[in-house]
Amino acid sequence: MEFSSKELMDIMNNDDPRANIYMGAFDIYKKLIIYYQSAIDEVETKLRIIDRELTNSNIVGRNNTIHQIQSRVKKIGSIATKLDRKGYSFSREIVEEKLADVAGIRVICSYTDDIYMILDSLSHQTDVTILEIKDYIKEPKPSGYRSLHVILEIPVFFFQETKKVKVEIQFRTIAMDYWASLEHGLRYKDSHIDSKLSERLEVSAKVIAQMEEEMLAIRNEIEALEE
Repeated sequence: MEFSSKELMDIMNNDDPRANIYMGAFDIYKKLIIYYQSAIDEVETKLRIIDRELTNSNIVGRNNTIHQIQSRVKKIGSIATKLDRKGYSFSREIVEEKLADVAGIRVICSYTDDIYMILDSLSHQTDVTILEIKDYIKEPKPSGYRSLHVILEIPVFFFQETKKVKVEIQFRTIAMDYWASLEHGLRYKDSHIDSKLSERLEVSAKVIAQMEEEMLAIRNEIEALEE
């Protein structure tokens, strides 16, 4: 069953008499929430296990590899908006096939090398399939935004079926998250930031990145002294 993404958006944003017709779309969304929230639970468990092992490892011996884990399932309005922008109708099959970020996890790490260490561990797990990696740490966006975006797929075992579900993970360091959160808030307030302010935001991103590299170098030297 398919629904017009544009009409679904209109119905949700207005007191539309066609709402009853689109109750089927909300039923589909409720089912999707079960799939995607369950996939988030699976991936978060994997991340916490990796963090526990790294924290207690005699080899790594590093505290607080993962500083924080945040997660969310896209709301139906955001899904409909994105599908409409891409020119697709709303259906369970289309959402599962065409959207990779319905289930989203943000992993905040202490240092950059922690990010790649965790990704490497995930990629070696036999039930995890890495579908796509966008490395905005090595190649930041023009705005200065830095992060590592990973789309993966995992099997989730339900009562009568097994579903392969896509999850997007955004890896950031504390410093990257600090800049991105402030930058997002500034652009949300004024979507027409002029070129001079954009340049200042980019410069501030570079300053934060340099500070982060220095802190990593200091940590490495301290760890070398402890060996």
